[in-house]
Amino acid sequence: DLEDGICGWFFPFCSRLNVNPGHDPILAPTSVQKIEPKVFFANERTYLHWLHHGVILSSISAGILAFSEQSGATWGEWYALALLPISLGFCIYALHIFLWRADRIKTRIPGRWDDPKGPLLLGGAVVLILSINFIIKLVAIAEYDKEL
Repeated sequence: DLEDGICGWFFPFCSRLNVNPGHDPILAPTSVQKIEPKVFFANERTYLHWLHHGVILSSISAGILAFSEQSGATWGEWYALALLPISLGFCIYALHIFLWRADRIKTRIPGRWDDPKGPLLLGGAVVLILSINFIIKLVAIAEYDKEL
């Protein structure tokens, strides 16, 4: 079963085995849960925010790639090519969470409707790439100052 393997590790919030981790087992509600329309709109708004950030990140990456100094193995190209998969990850994550949450809203499954790990992974990847870029630029400035 894929949920026991790597897919269950990467997407534990979608695993049927891990519906309510660290909490008491889920009991069937005694009455039908009422869900207000603002919950549907909040899900769509969150989806659009994540998608917006993915598109902005891919636009920045494409701009860096288009305006890099030379074609070849320059740092600007590597930096842009590292940001592109992360921006794609933002878009895929947005769609995945939107569909997963919409299904939970539609079926009124009790429990958590959020994912605490995904934003940390995506944000951590962006911070890692930005930190590496910052360090490489500092080294380049230090080498330039040594030449003078």
